[in-house]
Amino acid sequence: MDERTLFYIGIFLGFVFGVVLTLIVVKVKSLFSSTQVRELRQEKKNLERRLQEKNKYIDEMMGRAEKLAHDFGKQKRDEGNH
Repeated sequence: MDERTLFYIGIFLGFVFGVVLTLIVVKVKSLFSSTQVRELRQEKKNLERRLQEKNKYIDEMMGRAEKLAHDFGKQKRDEGNH
């Protein structure tokens, strides 16, 4: 084989090796990023659930406070009538 043929074979093999190496790096990187995405989605779901629980608790406390205020106002009116 002459030098020119070896040169073109080297260029071709280098190109193929570069493409294969790039595909491997992209695949490995995507595996890690998908793991991070999965973890972030799970964390978001957990935070949304906790927020709903806190909202439910706040609604319960507001209902109790309104009931106490209503009862207190009623008690004041009853005391004013006597």
